[in-house]
Amino acid sequence: MKYDIPDEFKPFISSVRRQCKTYGVELILSPSRTVVLTDDYSQDCHGYFDDTYKALVVACGRPFHDWIEILVHEFCHMEQWKSDERWDKWTDACDTTWTWMSRDRILNKTQLNRVMDSMVELEKDCEMRAVEKIRKWGLPIPISTYIKKANIYLYSYHMLPELKKFPTGVYGDKVLIGLSSDKFKKSYRKVPEPIRNRMLELAALPSIL
Repeated sequence: MKYDIPDEFKPFISSVRRQCKTYGVELILSPSRTVVLTDDYSQDCHGYFDDTYKALVVACGRPFHDWIEILVHEFCHMEQWKSDERWDKWTDACDTTWTWMSRDRILNKTQLNRVMDSMVELEKDCEMRAVEKIRKWGLPIPISTYIKKANIYLYSYHMLPELKKFPTGVYGDKVLIGLSSDKFKKSYRKVPEPIRNRMLELAALPSIL
């Protein structure tokens, strides 16, 4: 399916297509609003990179300015896969998270904190790469707002014990964006109370998640 892509983004997307082809990764720009994260754990999301099946998938059934940010993010996961020696450690943490979320594994608080720290390390590195990409390609994506949404995403990992599912619909919430910092944090273990309360409030709305 073809999409109406603004000219300013075409060079970047062309580069993504070329690199996916080079590394044997299937780029799937789905017309749906959400895609299923994995075969083993049923979770709707807006995009993902799968190193096992070599697929970079983005749900494009939403406004362009929403899904292009997901594409930048997931492309950066692909870059981590091909160049970062920590990738295996990170994917082990992902597997542990999925099995814990599906209740096939029990983790104590210390184990859970260690796994969530690895997940945050993975995602923070990815988000910082994404900001570099936005700058490098001169993409008209407001970096301050992008980082605020990224911080919400990073905090959400340490909210999982309370939420019990990924809050995929909260990252564009204007209240949360207003509460979030436009600077990356050193640690995300301590979720600010206003952000925590707002996430819990949104989690009570089935249409949000």
